[in-house]
Amino acid sequence: MKEFASLYAALDLVESGYEIYPLSANTKTPPKGHHGYLEATRDKNTIWDWFKNNPNYNLGLALDHLLVVDVDIHDSAKNGKDSLFELQRQGKTLSPDTYIEKTAGGGLHYFFKYTGDKTRKIDVWPGIDLITDFTVIAPSEINGKPYEPLDGRTLADIKLAPQWLVDELTGQKVNWTSGSAYTTRVKKYTGRLIDELVSGTSSGNRNVWLTKVTGQLFASGADPENVYRLVQMVNDNFVDYPLPENEVTKIYNSILKKEVKRIGRSTVGN
Repeated sequence: MKEFASLYAALDLVESGYEIYPLSANTKTPPKGHHGYLEATRDKNTIWDWFKNNPNYNLGLALDHLLVVDVDIHDSAKNGKDSLFELQRQGKTLSPDTYIEKTAGGGLHYFFKYTGDKTRKIDVWPGIDLITDFTVIAPSEINGKPYEPLDGRTLADIKLAPQWLVDELTGQKVNWTSGSAYTTRVKKYTGRLIDELVSGTSSGNRNVWLTKVTGQLFASGADPENVYRLVQMVNDNFVDYPLPENEVTKIYNSILKKEVKRIGRSTVGN
């Protein structure tokens, strides 16, 4: 790690409204006499005093309204990446577009916005911890191996925590095993459509995806007025970076025009 790298990163973080605290060089623990995240601050003079005589300090971040999903790969019997794959199989996914750091141990830290209580739940799933109080952050190093952001991202890229993750933290758990068995038995067109709507999409294919699901909603036989309302709701809640309202209306009207031509139906959405 370059000399004073943590200081410069700390000053950038406090400019963005975050509170930081020092960690001893090459460790995850506070220096002797310090109290870790309990004395996290945005005061630049204090931060300068911490780092001016200790330019190789590591950096800690107080998680104010943030959640870190800590995916560990140290233990082959509790590999967090294997747990991620299992969660994905159950329909529980973590946004790949949020701010993510590779840890010094080769694991991953997924950062999400979260407004719940501060807590630290260890091994919620094998090799995966949920942390809402404090964490080590880049450019900290352990044994010469750095914490570093993926794809040049910053904390400005943090996405909202998915609802299933919030439910896990607040204790509102769903029996996914029995739920999966149920949907496999009874799921029809409407069920598959609902699943797709709630799964949403990211910024890369928003127009194409919303056009497709608008057509599917019309195909379900729903009233055009309800289709329009539902398309707006889906865009607002399940599209990562929602499209502008005029763009949603344009997509709706385009599909509507085809439907009117096909069945002679008229409606709203201007």
